[in-house]
Amino acid sequence: MHIIRFPGSILLGLAFSSALAAPLNASKFSPTYIGFSADNARACLVGQSFDPEWGNSTAELTLLDLKRDAVLAKTQIPVPDDDASLYPVQCAFDGENVYLLANVDTQASRSLNQGLVYMYQFNMQGKQLGKKELAIPGSNSYGHALGVSASGLQVAGYIKDEDDSSEYYSFFTLALDRRLKEGKLNVRKTGAFRSGSEARFVGDNVQVAGPFVAAKVVKDNWVDDYANSRVLVNGGYAWSMRPFKQSPRHVAAGISQQGAIYSLAYEKTGSTLAVTSAEGKQLSLASYPSKFCETSSITEYGADVLALRKPCDVKRKAAELVLISPANGKETPLQLAPGEPVFAATNSGQWVVISKDAGGKLAWYTGAVGGETRFSQTTAGVEHSLSLGRINIDKKGQRSFDFAYEQRAGECRFSMNGHAVQVDIFNPEGDDGKELPQVVMYDSEGIALTLPLDGPPRQASFTGTLAPEQAKRSCGNKNGGKVSLTFSAAGARR
Repeated sequence: MHIIRFPGSILLGLAFSSALAAPLNASKFSPTYIGFSADNARACLVGQSFDPEWGNSTAELTLLDLKRDAVLAKTQIPVPDDDASLYPVQCAFDGENVYLLANVDTQASRSLNQGLVYMYQFNMQGKQLGKKELAIPGSNSYGHALGVSASGLQVAGYIKDEDDSSEYYSFFTLALDRRLKEGKLNVRKTGAFRSGSEARFVGDNVQVAGPFVAAKVVKDNWVDDYANSRVLVNGGYAWSMRPFKQSPRHVAAGISQQGAIYSLAYEKTGSTLAVTSAEGKQLSLASYPSKFCETSSITEYGADVLALRKPCDVKRKAAELVLISPANGKETPLQLAPGEPVFAATNSGQWVVISKDAGGKLAWYTGAVGGETRFSQTTAGVEHSLSLGRINIDKKGQRSFDFAYEQRAGECRFSMNGHAVQVDIFNPEGDDGKELPQVVMYDSEGIALTLPLDGPPRQASFTGTLAPEQAKRSCGNKNGGKVSLTFSAAGARR
């Protein structure tokens, strides 16, 4: 074992996790959904804020630049008119516009409340361009999903009517143009998915998973019925299926970009993960013992499933991220970011995690599913970014990985790629003389990189001298071409 002393400035980036406060109101804001642009360069984050003084919920929209690790805009969305509460559902990009689907309660009292569906339009600076209450017939309406197509927007949800003895449920899809003008409304009076269901537009279909209720139900005579379905935007049901052998309780669902549905249920005896293909075929059903119960988010993560779950032990309240194997239900803890995770999502091979520190401050982090990690920082007006590929370990136990380093400043762009191989593993020593966790030093043609040995590479040092021709093209100090950078927690937002 080697013990090597380094200056504190280098160890700061290598030995300690960095949880930077995000521009979110940690005491009130609860993230509920993340939508991604088609090129995966931007994201829209929506959530709700509860005001204890007025007893109502409002919405918040934050627009994120995932390439530059920056917040583009942040907008508070008040409750419309004199209604009681506003609940954001989903957001979606369409060019330079962002649309938000939200549900509104007209009254705080359930017996007096009417449910309404609203659509909002914003630009990339967060300015509201339009707002509309959707003209959906029925005593109550509820929006599940928002989609963008070549012709405009699509909304899916359910309609509820009632009389003295019964309730009546229908599933609807509604087309709108980009100016929020409503087009064709399709209503299917054959039952519907209730609130709390997961839904996603995939092409000309809506994939839906959640508690299903029949077209007519006698009041206070609910029957638990969990289902997965594909609904045609301009037609009926393409398929429906029940993934569990028995009617389960406590089910959370996630839907992939391609339309695969992941349903995770828990009972006293353990958990069950069901995977349904986009075509309605049950791919797997795994029941297994688990220390986790409630699931707040579930999403595809490569060949596995990433779930944010709370322990069944009420004394351990902090939620944890776990990878679940669809084949056998094996759960493996996964720490993608410092702090306690409160929301997680994936898209096009990229993950986004929102976590909070001990003081309740939120931060958001990004990375690539399956290996690549991206760091960035700005120093003296120059933006530096470092992308690390998957760390490979050969038969002799030697580590190596590909990397890409880039500088940006105004019109200047400089980049270099390389392959780093393991040189040494050692235990650094801090300024106080205490031994710190092991790190690995790598070499790549005069560039030295140092990463933690264990856990995801949340910190990295990058030092060396650029070749003369590289130094001439670089965006920083060109005298000698020396580079010495310490990156930490890529994607953390101030």
